[in-house]
Amino acid sequence: MTAPRRLKPPGDDAVQIALGFDSERNRELLARLLSQYEVVDIDEPISEETDLCVVDAGAFSRLRGALTDWKTESDPTVAPALLVATGEETALWEEYGDAVGTALDSIQSIPAPKRAIQARISGLLETRRSSKLAADRRNRLELYEQAMDDTELGITIAETDGDYPIVYTNDGFIELTGYDRDEILGRNPRYLQGPDTDESTRTELREAIEAREPVRVEILNYRKSGEPFWNEVEIVPIEDDEQVPYFIGFQQDITERKSRERILERYRRIVRLADDPILVLDPAGAIEYTNPAAVELLGADVSELTIAALFDDEQADKLMDTLLLALSDGETHTRELTLPADRRTYQFRFQPELLDESRRVIVVARDITDIRRQQERLSVLDRVLRHNLRNKLNIVSGHATTLTATPDGDPETIRTTGERISRAAESLLEIADAVREFGDKTTVSGQTGQQRDLAALVEEIVPRLAATHPEVDVGTRTPEHAIARCPDQIEFCISELFDSAVDRGGETQRITVSVIARTDAVELRFHDDGETMPEMERRALTSGSETPLEHTQGIELWLVRWAVEGVGGQFGIDTEDGTTVTLLLPADQSDA
Repeated sequence: MTAPRRLKPPGDDAVQIALGFDSERNRELLARLLSQYEVVDIDEPISEETDLCVVDAGAFSRLRGALTDWKTESDPTVAPALLVATGEETALWEEYGDAVGTALDSIQSIPAPKRAIQARISGLLETRRSSKLAADRRNRLELYEQAMDDTELGITIAETDGDYPIVYTNDGFIELTGYDRDEILGRNPRYLQGPDTDESTRTELREAIEAREPVRVEILNYRKSGEPFWNEVEIVPIEDDEQVPYFIGFQQDITERKSRERILERYRRIVRLADDPILVLDPAGAIEYTNPAAVELLGADVSELTIAALFDDEQADKLMDTLLLALSDGETHTRELTLPADRRTYQFRFQPELLDESRRVIVVARDITDIRRQQERLSVLDRVLRHNLRNKLNIVSGHATTLTATPDGDPETIRTTGERISRAAESLLEIADAVREFGDKTTVSGQTGQQRDLAALVEEIVPRLAATHPEVDVGTRTPEHAIARCPDQIEFCISELFDSAVDRGGETQRITVSVIARTDAVELRFHDDGETMPEMERRALTSGSETPLEHTQGIELWLVRWAVEGVGGQFGIDTEDGTTVTLLLPADQSDA
């Protein structure tokens, strides 16, 4: 047999017709007639790329087996074969009719008009094309069905006629619901709903289906066993010629995810309601999340900042050192820092975590200002009890011993000793009176205070105090009004600051009491040009704590400082050009 000859270059859509002829002339005539197709000679076995075989009577006897095999292997796709033979068509069908259906599909007698031959061949090729399309659709359907059966998703197809009966279900839906296939087919999918299924979700599903629109919902369904489960349902209409004959539904059990979401939401709620500020930082210190408490403390626009930007340089360096240490060793570390905005002390706890596969640091800030103030107060009171009270009691005890040892002693000695005992006792009583007068109103957690006109208060109290010290030159400088939030012990504070200034006085001492009204605060200043307050005492009062080397001689100024801080104010001392003690109190922000 000669090698195949291609009369037309093949393309992706080329139709291949294989010729098997003993008559070379008839072959050439037919090849020219079929020039629009890719024409080749039949080879055994016949190629699966062949769309139509045309043979003459001489070649059929030897190619019959190959044709039969080709048609069998192509099934269910039609593999048409045409016999072209000389003679009357009826006689040809009688002679070769037994081969039709196994090796042949049709018989064409020749000679015949070209149009007749072309029509016969076109008909066979159309049959081939249609069968290939049908086979392709069938293969796709089988592939889709296999894919749907293999997926873990539940898949159903429901008709839109009637009550939307299910006409197809995959194995995933059977496993999801616990119902057998024959219990599912023909039923409306709503049978999975139950007593606790949300009514608004039912309505959403129903309205989307009636409108022939796609919809996705999370709905509480029930398995055959009665066990509830959360089902993520997506329903998509299938259109055909602008009609919607079917809906395809996809179902997925999301019970575990819903449970995680509830737990996560519970934790989120805890974080949102926490009184302590909570932040999430990236490794560079950029703020990625703030809970409401952190927003209230730091401001709503801090999400675009790094946490270090909220502090001065010294504290920022300490903060970043702690952040990097937590990231490097994976351990929790704490650092006490003071926010410049409110001058309160916070303990920042740095906890490294892996969030969404990224390294992050969770920072929890706790306001420990009151704790530190309480510690300071305990330290001062401890010093007073251990130092001042002990010293005074030693004086009392020593002089009492002198009196008892010399009952008949010199009257002058007795008088002098008694006066010393009296002065020591008076000093102790002054301390006790100051603490008593200060009272329990200044607590660790602060106090609300009261709105007072400091200008009027100074003009009322200071002249009265000055009258008891005629040797001191006292002056006041006040505006017409200066409303501030003052501690309940503001009169005590003014009196003690005045007495403290007098105690530092000299022969030509002058005391000036000034009130300065600002927009957000009111300053109360006591300035004296007497003996400068000792540096040791000033450092103790301004630092907020005492040491064995740095301490005050009494407790009165400490009580003043605590009272002022209790309402959010500040206490300061300046020893340049005499001594100036300043109380900075919050101004009244109301219109009154």
